[in-house]
Amino acid sequence: MTLLVYHLLPVHGRTRNWWLLLASVLFYWWGVGGEIVAISFVAVFSFVATWVSWYITKKRVQSGHPGAARVPLALTVAIILIPLLVFKYIPQAAESGVPGFTRLADSFGAADWILPLGISFFTFHAVSFAVDSARTGFPLTRSFPSYLMYLFVFPHQIAGPIVRYAEIKEEIENPRVITPSRLGYGASRFTWGLAKKVLIADNAGLVANAMFDSAAYSGQLSAPGAWIGAIAYAIQIYFDFSGYSDMAIGLAAMLGFHFPENFRSPYASHSISDFWRRWHITLTRWFRDYVYIPLGGNRRGAVVEYGALLVVFALTSLWHGALVGFLIWGGLQAAAMLIERATGLRDSKRFLLVRRILTAFFILFAWVPFRTTDFEHSVEIWRAMLFRYPADFVAPQILTSLTSLSIAALILGALAFFASSKRTGFERVFAPTEGNLAVSKVRGWAVAPVLFVVTIAGVLLSDFSPFLYFQF
Repeated sequence: MTLLVYHLLPVHGRTRNWWLLLASVLFYWWGVGGEIVAISFVAVFSFVATWVSWYITKKRVQSGHPGAARVPLALTVAIILIPLLVFKYIPQAAESGVPGFTRLADSFGAADWILPLGISFFTFHAVSFAVDSARTGFPLTRSFPSYLMYLFVFPHQIAGPIVRYAEIKEEIENPRVITPSRLGYGASRFTWGLAKKVLIADNAGLVANAMFDSAAYSGQLSAPGAWIGAIAYAIQIYFDFSGYSDMAIGLAAMLGFHFPENFRSPYASHSISDFWRRWHITLTRWFRDYVYIPLGGNRRGAVVEYGALLVVFALTSLWHGALVGFLIWGGLQAAAMLIERATGLRDSKRFLLVRRILTAFFILFAWVPFRTTDFEHSVEIWRAMLFRYPADFVAPQILTSLTSLSIAALILGALAFFASSKRTGFERVFAPTEGNLAVSKVRGWAVAPVLFVVTIAGVLLSDFSPFLYFQF
């Protein structure tokens, strides 16, 4: 309905923007209800504070105190982060078991607080706007409605990609002419993402859930079951998350926006450094530009570089949640990247096939604590993966989950580990090239409609399954 009305409205003028803003806000309000208050605070405060920060900074510089110019920006960013910190981490503190934290959090009823949907991504967009405005020396827009459009436009507001205002500034502030080619690209990309979620991620998730549930019972897992489950989860999280990004990019294209790519065949990486150039690209870019480089990056020697890297992965872990499993996952990623940098493997072109295989095994191992979120179950699964044989035993729950649909999903999903690292699955099937949104007419008209019908059938025949990254 939103798309239909949008395309019936005149291209020129602001009518389309107002309709899209209204639809996006209503979409968010329908999804979160009263929690929209926290998001509204971030939206209003970040815009006003960016302008106030600019004005104060300008006056301080004019009065000969340039050293204090960063204080208003730091304060702005700190306050923007408050709702995220409050809603995401105080409830976890209430369940931590630490007496002081638990009592304090319980006194506010924190255990019953609900995390506002998409608040992490919303907050990162607001921080990006404030910092980029400070770096350019002037707020990126004078228009509050345009800023609200940037924050609320519904394709990216729940789980990314993380878009910078400058990337869509011209598209927000000028008429968006949507060609048939762009519309076809958007529809094909949306369908591709929906199919990845429904047909592959959700079916692989049934197997992954069976394995991780079995880990709760010591001795239930053998090596084959543990490996099947670990591979299933790797497939689930990739096709679920990248599927959402594909859908967001496709919807954005149908609305006249160009969103950045968020995944580029990450399981085809030959190192963990390469993996993070391909996985959740816009989050990696965000931490690089707003944390890693400001801390010194690789410009001040190895000690500063490694320290900055550790800080980035500590924050990346905490961004997902203050749980032991996320911290272990982040620690493993940081350790691998430090080893690659210290040994020169990050930039080496030797033994690429061997390194690609080892990287795939590392990724599978590292996803285990990310999924379990605790140490004991992670160790139980790792033990099973490495030491627990005979190979003819697989837990009954896992065997039951291996239906024809889930096996097909695992086979198709496993292709991500063997695919070429140069092109994404969408590019190979629909034949667009980077910077060219024109999909192959034959493939677009032949594949997309069939894929859409099959996917909708899958939606109707399956239970509701939210996107995994909605929890973050």
